[in-house]
Amino acid sequence: MAVDETRKSVAVYAGHLISPIDSKSYLDLRRGAIAVDASGTIQEVGPVDDLRAAWEGAHFYDFGDRLIMPGMIDLHIHLPQFTQIGKSGQTLLSWLEKYIFPAESKFSDTSHARKIARWFFTELARNGTTLANVFTTIHAGSTDEAFQVAAEMGSRAIMGKVLMDRHSPDYLTEDVDTSLRQSVELCQKWHGYDNGRLLYAFVPRFAITCSSAQMQGVSKLWHEHKGTYMHTHLAESMEEVEFVHELFPDARSYTDVYKRHGLLGDRSVYAHAIHLDGRDLSELSSTRSSIAHCPSSNFFLKSGRFHYVPVTDAGIRFGLGSDVAGGPYMSLFQVMRDANYMQADCWVDPPELFYRATLGGAEAVGLSDKLGNLVKGKEADFIVVNTSRKTEIAADMLKQPTEEILSTLVFTGDDRLVEATFVRGRCIFELEPNLVSKTEQRFSGAPR
Repeated sequence: MAVDETRKSVAVYAGHLISPIDSKSYLDLRRGAIAVDASGTIQEVGPVDDLRAAWEGAHFYDFGDRLIMPGMIDLHIHLPQFTQIGKSGQTLLSWLEKYIFPAESKFSDTSHARKIARWFFTELARNGTTLANVFTTIHAGSTDEAFQVAAEMGSRAIMGKVLMDRHSPDYLTEDVDTSLRQSVELCQKWHGYDNGRLLYAFVPRFAITCSSAQMQGVSKLWHEHKGTYMHTHLAESMEEVEFVHELFPDARSYTDVYKRHGLLGDRSVYAHAIHLDGRDLSELSSTRSSIAHCPSSNFFLKSGRFHYVPVTDAGIRFGLGSDVAGGPYMSLFQVMRDANYMQADCWVDPPELFYRATLGGAEAVGLSDKLGNLVKGKEADFIVVNTSRKTEIAADMLKQPTEEILSTLVFTGDDRLVEATFVRGRCIFELEPNLVSKTEQRFSGAPR
């Protein structure tokens, strides 16, 4: 019987499938496979022999007992800070002044911006991150370069130009009208690019560096441009909270500052959100605002401890953020580990952490209908993971119970485990040249 021509454009990837269903449970197929069509959409998920029979004539890539998992989602990361990883922290505000603002000033040079952006998106893929929610700088030209690089490299991002009009160095301070106009221009150019692979976020840095006029302007633009995001910081450190109180004495809390300026709501992402009270949590929950939990950064800068259980109990959507360079590494495997270590009074189980780094992140940005796990109809963002790449992990780990594999990933995993990263079925990173093509086999309808 002739093979259906459409099947020749389908790729089937086989391995040990692990994919979250919710915060407690996950799909676990030791010999599973996903069929991905030419558009990068998952057509079927199931046991490998079932797909072998159903997709005769497709390209078949067999990764053996290596893991096939959904790509990681980083809800908060700073592109221009990538060069400042590991710079001794002290406190948030002094760290910004000493290292971060000078580094961001260099992005007035678009050639520098393009060079760092290429490095940045390469490393995201190397770390298995398939969606990043990205801060750039105030520089419109450099933000445009970052979008261009992401477009060329096949990366997926939510990204936007930073807005600051006060309490920042002169070289990083703009007038409100200019910053808002440039934000709109970038949004109109890039939001929804490649059928939504790139999305735009309006990015007021935080209440300290944004006047009321700036935040009101952002609110107006965000609500006018449907489907865009608002991404900022909230209550990261006590000195920041106290400064915000001085600037906005009539507001009940830091969260209330944003509420008064129309910045709470669906598709808003608040990084850190550590120093909040019960009413703040209720406001975030009722408005469907989301949180990017950044445990590694909170630990590094000694900002405080995220209230994991109260936030969860409040029903607030949240995922994980590396917060590079406040966080000293991009790997969300390491961020998952820190999310557990930072909780003194509770144990966060590996399946929960795995969910937060994948499907939970997709839910937080309203993209769980497209991303976050390996489900028919979703876009094929996935990674291939091999624990034997790290020598201190037992050589037979991939043969152990899946709960032990997940625990090993969370507590010892890092970028060394990621062999390949795919966005919409396109391989955007291979640890070794031709690693994926070497796994291709003749795919017939007869089970082996």
